[in-house]
Amino acid sequence: MTITRTSLSLTSLAIILTFASFAYAAQAEEEPTPRERFLEMQANNLEKKENFEATQQARQEEVETKREDRKEEVEEKREEMKEQMEERKEEAGEKREEMKEQMEERKEEMEEKREERKEALQERTQERIANLAANVSNRMEAAIERIRQITDRFQARMDTLAERGVDVSQAQAALNEATGHLDDAAAAIANIDAQIEEVIASESPREAWAAARETYGEIKADIKEAHQSLRSALTLLKEAVGTANDERGASSAVSNDADTTEEPEDVDDDSDTGTVDGETTE
Repeated sequence: MTITRTSLSLTSLAIILTFASFAYAAQAEEEPTPRERFLEMQANNLEKKENFEATQQARQEEVETKREDRKEEVEEKREEMKEQMEERKEEAGEKREEMKEQMEERKEEMEEKREERKEALQERTQERIANLAANVSNRMEAAIERIRQITDRFQARMDTLAERGVDVSQAQAALNEATGHLDDAAAAIANIDAQIEEVIASESPREAWAAARETYGEIKADIKEAHQSLRSALTLLKEAVGTANDERGASSAVSNDADTTEEPEDVDDDSDTGTVDGETTE
């Protein structure tokens, strides 16, 4: 019994040793040598390096791809902005041309309105000049006619006094001077209508009116001179009658005629010859 157990023990021990030998051999075969470990480390490092370089290359390629993509995007945006700028420039040019056309149209409209106002103003000015000229001419013709009547009556009385021996030579000279001024005024007023027609037909009636105004001024001056000469003639005639009376002993006939010699009407009322739009003709 004891022998049997001992045999089993030995057999188990042998089996264990056998397995242990196999395990040691297997472990010995699996455990690398230092050189193998060194070579394995080099291989791992090389693999890591290759992986790193591959990763870096991939990243670099990715970066380059992104850079190219961004470059293309930037270029596209630049082209897009350029196109937009060109479009805006064209739109601005079109708007500028449109505004220019509108300004030209407004300018033409303003010019037309200005011409219309100018024509209307010119028509009103022409009408005023015509009315004013007619008024002034009528007044001057009336003044000339009044003085003409006075000079005629004065001449008749002076002729009577001359027949009665009164020396009327000086008075006659003054009366002749008055008649000369009156004739000049009458001749000028007779031709004034043609001048007024030229003024009215002128493109600048107000400027053309200046010449007519000067003519009216000359006529007025002649009327004044005729008036003054007529007054002088009256004074000289009265002096001549007085001298004759002294020499002849106060002849009643001569004295009576002298007293009935009337004073000329005061045609010089210091009024101007008219205005156009507030502008005096004097």
